[in-house]
Amino acid sequence: MAGTTAQQQQANGKRAAIYARVSDKSQDGEDKTSISEQTSEMEAYCEGKGLTITVRYQEVGRGWSKKRPEFQRMLTDARSGRFDTIVCWKSDRLSRGMYPAAALMEVVEAHQIQLEAVMDAIDMKTFGLMAAIGKIELDNFRERASMGKRGAAKRGRIPTSQVPYGYTIAEDGTPQVNQEKAQIVRRIYHRYIHDGMGARAIARQLDEDEVPPGTPGKQWHDSQVQRILRNETYKGTWWYGKARHVSTDDGTKVYEQPKDAWVGVPFPPIVDDETWERVQSLRKQRWTPPTRNTKAFYLLQHMVRCAECGMLFGCRTTRRQTVKYNGKVYKYDLDPPRRYYRCYGVQKFRLNCRNRSYIRAERLEELVWGQVKRVVQDRDLLIAGIDALDTSEDGEMAKQVARTERDLQNIQLEEDRAIRLYVSGKITESQLDHQRKFITERLENLRAKLDDYRARESAEVERRVLMEYVLEWAEKVGEGLDDLPSEERRDVLQILLDRVMIDRDNNVVITLGIPTDDLVAIGNPEPAFLCTLRWRGCGAQWTSTSACPLRWGCPHHSASS
Repeated sequence: MAGTTAQQQQANGKRAAIYARVSDKSQDGEDKTSISEQTSEMEAYCEGKGLTITVRYQEVGRGWSKKRPEFQRMLTDARSGRFDTIVCWKSDRLSRGMYPAAALMEVVEAHQIQLEAVMDAIDMKTFGLMAAIGKIELDNFRERASMGKRGAAKRGRIPTSQVPYGYTIAEDGTPQVNQEKAQIVRRIYHRYIHDGMGARAIARQLDEDEVPPGTPGKQWHDSQVQRILRNETYKGTWWYGKARHVSTDDGTKVYEQPKDAWVGVPFPPIVDDETWERVQSLRKQRWTPPTRNTKAFYLLQHMVRCAECGMLFGCRTTRRQTVKYNGKVYKYDLDPPRRYYRCYGVQKFRLNCRNRSYIRAERLEELVWGQVKRVVQDRDLLIAGIDALDTSEDGEMAKQVARTERDLQNIQLEEDRAIRLYVSGKITESQLDHQRKFITERLENLRAKLDDYRARESAEVERRVLMEYVLEWAEKVGEGLDDLPSEERRDVLQILLDRVMIDRDNNVVITLGIPTDDLVAIGNPEPAFLCTLRWRGCGAQWTSTSACPLRWGCPHHSASS
């Protein structure tokens, strides 16, 4: 009793902050873990300990993240000396990961702040270790949950709560068609194909006819119609695992997964394959770039993507600049205005996917246009790029075909000799069957090998034909590129560029696609190919096997801000 009294006297006058947290809003409705229940128990705890509550922090957020607004505000208040003790309901309410635990420990140790919990004891020496263990448990839980979802998808069940418009989830977790909404999907496809209507016109007509959209209380929007038109599920297969979403302190990052890692879930088809493919073909024909940022011209508008988050680079123009000098603020107009490209992941979603958020438009445009023009006008580069598509030695396939044909002919002669021996009575029927069994196996193996060699030999011939057409095409396209005005240069890039990707360190990778329609127009009697030439960097020393990596310090080109 005497010890308790001394402890209470020692605590008297101490200021406390109470911190309550739930991971998501659904948990706040649970009686045992709700914020109100946590707060009630913490208030009773402080009263019993003789602690004076000076501030309260309440929030909904993940325990592994240190970028929680109330958590950060609590750390700021701790540095300013607003309280002496932090009280939580349970230690995992403060942290479930190493990074928030490290940030918290840095503050409490520097300012000698106590940590106390209602439901468990906090040992300052082991708090960081406990947080790390909690993070490992959380990662294991996520991994088990992900494996469980993949297993459900492989069994034909839907591992999420959302399905495309026109479907519902049955009680056993399998997809089923909502016939009323399925009719709307078929109507959208019919309007797009047979009536020539675009997504915006279809959405407007659905609203006029008072057709209920996918989200109650909302109107039809052209983006929803576009999602329906490009969704592969409507022809019978829904894919799980196309992307992996990882929550980080910098936001949710999306990582595209290889196609062999996807899990296909059979869905009852709403439209047939022919209808779906027809819509995709029409979408490509009708697509035109949106008319944004028309006040300033951007050569690479809608063509540049971030290699980290996968989002497009938007265009930004600065027309005025503000300068502070000797305590005064000066504003002046920029002539010409400064133009920049900026990743939408940074601009709209505040992702930390880039070390530098802005890229000067002039330098990037000069780099890309110069490289595209150089490749189109340089026969040696085109030949090197097409040669890189094939790794076999010249004439090697023809030798393999001739050798395999000889082996095949010799084995067929063995079969003929075995039959003659049987007819002459020198071997029995069982002996003939035994020999023919092994001969047949060898024949089948050699025929399969011969088919493979002939296909590869044909590919070599097609590659040589492709080279002739590509060089003829490049000669036709390359004439007059230097004299083109800016608008026509952009038209050329929209045809030739497959993609321009820029990574976190501002390395630029340009992929040049040769359009198949142009090759057909030259006179190619066979289906045309898409030849993709890839290189990294400024190209000052580029060959088919090595490249000069473009960084902002590259002596040949610079696109830095």
